[in-house]
Amino acid sequence: MTSYIDKKYINLVSTTLEKFKWKKQNLANCRCPLCGDSEANKNKARGYFFEKNNVYFYKCHNCGASLNVYGFLELISPSLFKQYCLERFTEKDVKIEETKLVIHHSKSFVTPKYQSVDDLPENHKAIELLNKRRIPKDKWKLFGYTDKFGDYAKTVNSDYKLINDERLLIPIYDEHNQFVGAQGRSFENIQPRYITLKKDEDVKMVYGIERIDSSQPVFVVEGPIDSLFLPNAIACLGLGNFLEIRKMFLNMNLIFVVDNEPRNRSVANIMKTLISNNEKICIFPSFIKEKDINDMVLNDIDVCGIINHNTFRGAGAMLAFNTWRKCQ
Repeated sequence: MTSYIDKKYINLVSTTLEKFKWKKQNLANCRCPLCGDSEANKNKARGYFFEKNNVYFYKCHNCGASLNVYGFLELISPSLFKQYCLERFTEKDVKIEETKLVIHHSKSFVTPKYQSVDDLPENHKAIELLNKRRIPKDKWKLFGYTDKFGDYAKTVNSDYKLINDERLLIPIYDEHNQFVGAQGRSFENIQPRYITLKKDEDVKMVYGIERIDSSQPVFVVEGPIDSLFLPNAIACLGLGNFLEIRKMFLNMNLIFVVDNEPRNRSVANIMKTLISNNEKICIFPSFIKEKDINDMVLNDIDVCGIINHNTFRGAGAMLAFNTWRKCQ
């Protein structure tokens, strides 16, 4: 019955979703309401509902958001969300669970091997990149290198079929320091520059979670490299994942630091939702023109100072947000 109820409420919420259409009996497509999808092409529709193990999930291939129907309705339609919970609870022996950080460990899985940055010569392109991006040397141990990324990807998950190019590796672990995936950054100006690998597609990965002090304020950024310039920071690994972090870590004192892109509607929508959820959020002042934290560091900006003096909540956050949006 779970998939029947999920599909029923997907159809109910579909009236609010742009370009919604069932492509197959168990596959629907729409423009993503979380990130707004493409501004340039209004026909772009990269949000998908799909069935897996008798349950429907939502996935956006633009912002990376990944939710079950419970989590989707909670964000998009609070009224339908309440009806959905009530109907699901009336099912015999059915429990409702929000999307959580769940790690499935495989006893037979061996962490993929890669070449440590510490073993590379000083003139190696990986070392040159770390120096160029001003990444602190005490953080270099968090990186690796491979000259055959396609082969490395297969050791993470045999389903991957990627080309064997050279990439800087950023291994990702869970809170128990167990390997769950990795990002590979290209040395060339090609797209996608970053490719994220998952050992288990159902696991929600958070970079840096194994190293933080959860009793202290935790900064939440999008990319792993940006997180290395802030104390006690994690990276959510995708714009849409900002909205998932609170569900994963309900009791943490989180401070959200979204990229400084007032012209990007997807970024603005995420920030507005975070403000509506009464989260603490950094809203950069108008004199900051750089897009992300690493760019600010490269221009000798005191990032921690800027964030500490420009973090807001509630009405103050909305006022600062409206001013920030005018900076386009």
